[in-house]
Amino acid sequence: MKISAIIMASGLSERMGTNKLLMKVFDKKLYQQTLDLVEKVGFDQVILVSSYKEILEDGENRGFISLYNENNIVGKSESIKLGVNNTKEDSAMMFFVADQPLLSLETVKVLIEEFRKNPMITYPRSTKRRGAPVIFPSQYRDDLLNLTYDQGGMVLVKDDNKNEVLIEDVRELWDVDTYENLMEIRDLYE
Repeated sequence: MKISAIIMASGLSERMGTNKLLMKVFDKKLYQQTLDLVEKVGFDQVILVSSYKEILEDGENRGFISLYNENNIVGKSESIKLGVNNTKEDSAMMFFVADQPLLSLETVKVLIEEFRKNPMITYPRSTKRRGAPVIFPSQYRDDLLNLTYDQGGMVLVKDDNKNEVLIEDVRELWDVDTYENLMEIRDLYE
């Protein structure tokens, strides 16, 4: 079963006030944490969607399909559509966000393994929250292409089409939206 990775790195960082993806954490830029992680997995195809030249160039240098999102102001649905439209039609799609620096390779591998056993919408969950990355089977292509504005794929999740994978450490699901988030991660791990 083919799985394509789609990395979404087009956000406006409105709560941060500056491009958070270019800020450093663990001696790397935030977005590089995700690109490094995805590169280790060995996906059939990696698609990087961004509105930022530096990030797109980094992806190209890694052999990723790098797509410029000129409509990031519309919301995350535009990144989703660009990614989906550039995956192979028979491929499942695993969506990553580029601001989740504590996500582990082990968790990504467990999600893929669970998806292969039970090919439904698959995502990590802690006792407190659900998060990314999320894997969608190929039959959800049209549904994902019909999302609008800031809708994400989680609006497609129902009780009978989901595969929640429990993870122990909720910090793996943390994303960086504010300086406070960034400082908390730095304080804990640097």
